[in-house]
Amino acid sequence: MIYRIQSTILCLFLFMSPIQSQKITNNKNDDCIDWYEHLHQNPELSTQEIATSNYLKNKVSAMGYAIIDSLGFYSFAAVLRNGKGPTLLYRTDMDALPIKEATGWSIASSKTSLKENIATPVMHACGHDIHMSTWLNVAREMSLSKNKWSGTLVLVAQSAEEIGKGAKGIFNSENWNHVPKPDVQLAFHSNPNLEVGQLGFCDGYAMAAVDMMNITIFGKGGHGAEPQKTIDPILLSAQFITEIQTIVSRNLSPNDPAVITVGAINGGTIGNVIPNEVVLKLTIRTYAAESRDLVLGRIKTIGDQLALAAGLDANRLPKYELLDMSIPPVFNSVSLGKSLKEHLSTSFAIVPVPPTMIGEDFGIYSQQNTIPSYLIWLGVLSKTQLKNYQQDSLGIPSLHSSRFAPDYKNAIPKGTEAMVGSLLYLFKNKI
Repeated sequence: MIYRIQSTILCLFLFMSPIQSQKITNNKNDDCIDWYEHLHQNPELSTQEIATSNYLKNKVSAMGYAIIDSLGFYSFAAVLRNGKGPTLLYRTDMDALPIKEATGWSIASSKTSLKENIATPVMHACGHDIHMSTWLNVAREMSLSKNKWSGTLVLVAQSAEEIGKGAKGIFNSENWNHVPKPDVQLAFHSNPNLEVGQLGFCDGYAMAAVDMMNITIFGKGGHGAEPQKTIDPILLSAQFITEIQTIVSRNLSPNDPAVITVGAINGGTIGNVIPNEVVLKLTIRTYAAESRDLVLGRIKTIGDQLALAAGLDANRLPKYELLDMSIPPVFNSVSLGKSLKEHLSTSFAIVPVPPTMIGEDFGIYSQQNTIPSYLIWLGVLSKTQLKNYQQDSLGIPSLHSSRFAPDYKNAIPKGTEAMVGSLLYLFKNKI
């Protein structure tokens, strides 16, 4: 691949002491900005990322990477072997969200995709377009800088992060056995509360384990004017929803965070008819495995006992359906974090970030914390954006907001600088 050299080229790195990071200038015509704008305008929903995957594969193949395909859905690995040394893995996610973009950008997504057979607007509202563009840029710089490192670089492009199935698909695929096993694993996640040039670090538990559950509360339907002849599943559901909120406050330590949210209640058709059943849809967030087991156990106990107390027999107890979206917490290696923070602090503002109940399936990569792994928060808003948003009644657009509009022209170069600097350091220093 031939690269045109310009005096102000955006993504050419100048390696500097002591961390060999590269300073990057902005130029809208540079490849990595074009990559972002293409990806932003062409989002694809989870498990539908065929065009996105092909786009990334074509780019990294031209950079000299060997492709290992068929890693579940449209996931793949790009491998660059460069002599003896450690194996480092760097992951990006590829999927977008069913959200209609409201940024007002000229490059705003107008794409729609079928979701449950309905044409749905799609947007990269979680920064995966930032992640992919930075990933491509890192791939190029590492390929051009092979004289500065030795080992094997594994770049993973992953489907279906947003629905908790992508990493599982990778590890359950036969071809994962052909991917070189990493010594260290890294990933970025965009953070709209951090300024470009800031990197957020959270050692230990950084993101929560996620469980999604559907619960069917049964009853005995009848006329709304004769409730004494029924067992009202709507009333039972209300009691259940209230009672399960005591699990966090009364069964877990105040130092052990957890969240139980009922996000949907579906039951009944009309005001004067008591239905036979109600379906509740929950999300459950925890950190420790013991806490997860306790929460799930208490949910069942409370539901069963309320049903029995209402007069239902054993074959009409609630049905608990744990969906195939469960993911473990993201656990960031403390020793790896310490090394990276010391290494990057001369060129970046290192910001401590508290744990969050947001989920991310990067936690699956650590394989029960046996491989040192770290997900770094990447600042993506400019100082001006943050100031303006703080004066706006709507506030800073969060992840998954239709207004999410990162300063990509600066965030991508800074993310590339941070990741390349981290990889070069880790190839030379054992953690």
